[in-house]
Amino acid sequence: MGAFVPFTGGAQVEIIYLLDSQVISNRLWFYNEVMIPGVPELTSLAEGVYTWHTVRILPSLSADLTLQIVVATDWSTEFPLTQGFAGPPINGGDPGESSSANVAIVVPFKWPLNRPHHKRNKNYVPGVPEAQITLNTPSSTIRDVLWDAYVALIDECRTWYPDETWDWVATSAFVDNAPRDEQVFGPIIGPYPRDEIILGQRRKRLPDT
Repeated sequence: MGAFVPFTGGAQVEIIYLLDSQVISNRLWFYNEVMIPGVPELTSLAEGVYTWHTVRILPSLSADLTLQIVVATDWSTEFPLTQGFAGPPINGGDPGESSSANVAIVVPFKWPLNRPHHKRNKNYVPGVPEAQITLNTPSSTIRDVLWDAYVALIDECRTWYPDETWDWVATSAFVDNAPRDEQVFGPIIGPYPRDEIILGQRRKRLPDT
């Protein structure tokens, strides 16, 4: 694991899956405008992301994929890391066979307009049904599902406890390959256009233990 870079008032959310006996995770970042989140706030954050994913994305992913758990972790200080959890495990809703575990759809996120030069934050969504991929190109159907889901996340996170305090954000922990003293962040203004949601090779990321 790389150097810890604090994010005061921030939380990392890991969406953890199982596919082809491999553990896969995606990472999202959120910022609380009024407090350093404790267990109640982090539990609400994890439950919010779990519900968002199971309602908006998971029904269109292969039943071969299992969403195992969602973990929200306070990132204000390195030790201790306060956490909240959400589950239970649930499978994708599409009966079709999944593409392999190292194949995912890449969904890049937009930084706010005043921070255009930072490295893209993105998710590598696993468990895409084979029927939704043609010649290494995702179908318009699955692109629409993912684009709509990530757009909805901007507003949905504002409804999670405590109301009107969470923002979905992009973060930067390194500059010139060196860790920052504190993470730079800004509200995400949405995913990139649908035609920039592409098929990619998933970077192998296992949850921290």
